[in-house]
Amino acid sequence: MSMKWHPDMNPDADVTSMMQDINEAYAILKNKEKRHRYDQEYALFCTNFTTEKHRKEDCHKTNKAQENEWSYEYDIRDDNLKNDIKNAREYARSLVEEFLKSFKKSSVAAVKGAASNVTSYAIGWVFAGIALSLIGFLIKSCN
Repeated sequence: MSMKWHPDMNPDADVTSMMQDINEAYAILKNKEKRHRYDQEYALFCTNFTTEKHRKEDCHKTNKAQENEWSYEYDIRDDNLKNDIKNAREYARSLVEEFLKSFKKSSVAAVKGAASNVTSYAIGWVFAGIALSLIGFLIKSCN
């Protein structure tokens, strides 16, 4: 998901919140204990979550269209998991902020580098134009 939603792969989209969500999920799911707490809470959620549109067995079959249709209120029961999610959210936010600062710094450096190269090329072309004009003037005056 990180590769799919990376800013380099989606230059025209604001992917900040998506990258933050991905990093938040990864921060929980990469740790066995946190993942186990999450899985237990998710099972409770699926057991208790029902609507006319979505039955319990549909809980594990989510797609983007279904996700946008769902609205529910659910209070996480496991205090450790609440803390895990809070910490993961803060961690993900800091990662995205750090990445954006680094990206901005790299972009500024690239623009400055390109500008200095353009300036030196432009000066070179101006001098070359002047030199060729002088040579042309000298050749014409000799005739």
